[in-house]
Amino acid sequence: MTKYCPTRDFLLVLAVVHGALSPLGQSQEPLPPVPVFVLAGQSNMQGQAVIDLDHPQDYNGGKGTLKALLTDPAHVEQMGHLRDASGGWTVRDDVWIRYQTPDALKRGGLGIGFTGYDGQHHFGPELQFGHRVGQAYDEPVLLIKTAWGGKSLFKDFRPPSAGGTVGPYYEKMINEIRTAMENYQQDFPDLRGRDFYLAGLVWQQGWNDMGDADARAEYEQNLFHLIQDFRQEFDSPWLPVVIGELGNGGESSSESMNQIRKAQAAVAQRNAFCGSVRFVKTTPFARPADQSPNVGHGHHWFGNAESYFLIGDGLGKSMLELVGKRKGKKRVLILGDSISIGYTPTVRQLLADQAIVVRPMRNLKQPENCQGTQYGVSNVNRWLQLLGGNWDVIHFNFGLHDMKHVNADTHENSNNADDPPQSTPEQYRRQLTEIVKQLKASNAQLIFATTTPVPDGVRPYRATHDPSVYNAIATKIMQDNGIQINDLYQLANPRLPEIQRPANVHFNQVGSSVLGEQVADVIQNALKSK
Repeated sequence: MTKYCPTRDFLLVLAVVHGALSPLGQSQEPLPPVPVFVLAGQSNMQGQAVIDLDHPQDYNGGKGTLKALLTDPAHVEQMGHLRDASGGWTVRDDVWIRYQTPDALKRGGLGIGFTGYDGQHHFGPELQFGHRVGQAYDEPVLLIKTAWGGKSLFKDFRPPSAGGTVGPYYEKMINEIRTAMENYQQDFPDLRGRDFYLAGLVWQQGWNDMGDADARAEYEQNLFHLIQDFRQEFDSPWLPVVIGELGNGGESSSESMNQIRKAQAAVAQRNAFCGSVRFVKTTPFARPADQSPNVGHGHHWFGNAESYFLIGDGLGKSMLELVGKRKGKKRVLILGDSISIGYTPTVRQLLADQAIVVRPMRNLKQPENCQGTQYGVSNVNRWLQLLGGNWDVIHFNFGLHDMKHVNADTHENSNNADDPPQSTPEQYRRQLTEIVKQLKASNAQLIFATTTPVPDGVRPYRATHDPSVYNAIATKIMQDNGIQINDLYQLANPRLPEIQRPANVHFNQVGSSVLGEQVADVIQNALKSK
């Protein structure tokens, strides 16, 4: 059964990064934006998998290296894509990676060597993670890796909202990500002319918290705060987050390690995250020390290449599920004012098995009110880029904010009928026409919802006949553009005493459910034709 989260959005909204962090291309036909995934943590995220080192004493004769594994036909089938046609190591030209090590800035097409070591003898979870996401996306993908060995969440990565001194490596992580975003078109010339959006965070860490009782006791809460603070830093309140288990050594482990594992799993189950955070169990990926190159490095999975390959694969698969790269799933965008905020949870619940239902979010707690057409004209392009765009269906509405009266001098809401509306009928016509033009360019199937009734006595002032006036204008625009109309006005009007709050444009819980059921039904029928 699908989990229903009545007070939070069930599926994910990704905030497109704007301003100085999001330079726009100059092309008249913008290229699809680049999804950016951040891979963060400590030494196991840095990457300790051995590729080809085979000294008999130091590397166990090469057992468990990538080179050795690829002499086995079974592993060739699993990992063969890591070699190119000439027998060298594959370098992708559609997945890019940036990793600032203590000694050097590593950047380029995804391949081996993006670790804290010099040379081309190691890899980390980024390798197969990048292959997974690269296969799923038509557009190029950028990975930003930010990791340091021997760092705890309790102290080094301590997030601001956890209290106490903010960890220097939390701040360093944030700064490195911002630097990468600011410079991505210079670092990667192939990405010039493209905008980008933050698509997900992968967290692989925990070893250094394991040995401290206070750190273990706080781990769940600290990781919760890190995710919340990270999302707030980048204005991405429902950013998908994947947590890799501290799975070193497999199922047999110490009580201290089990405490960290339980804390990691518990974070992903928190109601506050409501399905937007995934815990990936990695214990099945552990391989024996005697079949690995670094027999004394249990904290680094003994350097076993298969372990790191499988970790990256598991993290990648989970991330793709979170961001909506799911077979058979359609993508629906809902744009509208507070009336739509009220019915979105019902729509999401009813369509959960068929579609990813998204609406804009303003902060960690509140959906964004899309307000009137003046605000819509300024923001519709940003909304269209959520999740990278490519919507199947967009259900939208503007009207209630346009017809409310405002002070002519201050433009603040007014209860005076003699003050003008926020948008006159002619302004509404012009602005809604521009919004429709931008929505049609997205190639999504569009559905417009009529504005619901306005009762007597509402504040700020609106006339009871205004919805009929503005709906008539909207109807003509939709008919001229071949856009389907979902007549919520006619649905609600006969039932107002039952479903609408007294002297209020908003609906009670029953009313929001009634509206949501019709919205879901209309969208479902539209999805059948896609």
